Amino acid sequence: MSLFAYEVLDAHGRSQKGEIESDSERSARQQLKSRQLIVRRLELIEREISRDGISAGSHLSSSDTVLFLQQLATLSEAGMPLVEALASIAEGMGKSGARRTVTAIRQYVLEGGSLAEALRAEHMDEVVCNMIAAGEETGQLEAVCARLAQLLEHRQQLNQELMSATLYPAIILGFGLLVMVFLMTVVVPKMVMVFERAGGELPVLTKIVLASSDFLLNYGGVLVLMIASMLLVYKLMMRRESVRAIRDGWMIRIPGLGSLLCRINTARYTRTLGMLLSGGVPTLAAMHIANQNWSMQPLKDIGIQARESVREGAAIAESLKVGSYIPHLAIQLLSVGEQSGKLDAMLLRVADHFEREVSRTLKRMLTIAEPLLVLFMALAVGALALAILLPIAEMNELVR
Repeated sequence: MSLFAYEVLDAHGRSQKGEIESDSERSARQQLKSRQLIVRRLELIEREISRDGISAGSHLSSSDTVLFLQQLATLSEAGMPLVEALASIAEGMGKSGARRTVTAIRQYVLEGGSLAEALRAEHMDEVVCNMIAAGEETGQLEAVCARLAQLLEHRQQLNQELMSATLYPAIILGFGLLVMVFLMTVVVPKMVMVFERAGGELPVLTKIVLASSDFLLNYGGVLVLMIASMLLVYKLMMRRESVRAIRDGWMIRIPGLGSLLCRINTARYTRTLGMLLSGGVPTLAAMHIANQNWSMQPLKDIGIQARESVREGAAIAESLKVGSYIPHLAIQLLSVGEQSGKLDAMLLRVADHFEREVSRTLKRMLTIAEPLLVLFMALAVGALALAILLPIAEMNELVR
């Protein structure tokens, strides 16, 4: 089936645009006419097709992926065939890119491929593809989709909390710096120029601010280029795994920050591993997929070593003790889960615990950061204001 873009007139003469899926252009026109629509324009949407038959460059965003999985779980549980469910989901997608992606997935399934293969060809997350494959093999696709949607929602929630904890202070700090740069480059030089003409001696604070102002005016462009160059070099260097390992090794040793990063990574790893094991994925395969969720190289190395130890017959909890980076509570709970035969449920409990703990920590950090940033900006702006007011006060004395 092909996807066509159309422009039509409804019964009230209003113009409408959209996309429709049909076997041919003639069939698409008939479908539109059956809706009592007058076709003004109908054309095939040209898509670059990869060798696997999937449109290249198409993808689903994280929110669209959650919506896709939730709808697929609901429709599959209601007994709707997979092809019809995909067609219904594609029709309900609000974004044209997401609609094309789901349509391409449906086309792959129509040609005899599995849903997991179609998702993998669309470069979906490996965790999603493997869990969907396990759901298709065990006949529990709707349950797997529901668990996947829950997993991705938890991941989005944690990412949003991290973003909010860093974005708000960054906005305040950036706005404050802009105000300070404006005062130092525009206001201060004009006030000082008037005072110098009057023949007075500048206060020490005003001299310091004026020197900083001259530096920004003379070398501001060079400073911006240097910062941009440093950021570009840093980004290029971070492409090397060895450099990332050094950076992560430093970060993980920072008091407070290191433990927070370890808890965040532990929550991601245990939730993914728990979801995979509960979906029927073999332990070694599940650990291989879950290892992709480590964002810190030292922790990823521990995950890889733990998988090799489990291959040789060791327990997961004992294997993760290496390096003492994984929280001790997580190791204890995983050991209990292995002994009781409920490792998948215990992994999810560990993930819930550390996600709540990370959320509380981020809220405390944000609560502390707000007054500190306000105090810092008040002191900085106050110093600039004082540097301006001191010459004015001395000028009044000169006039007297």
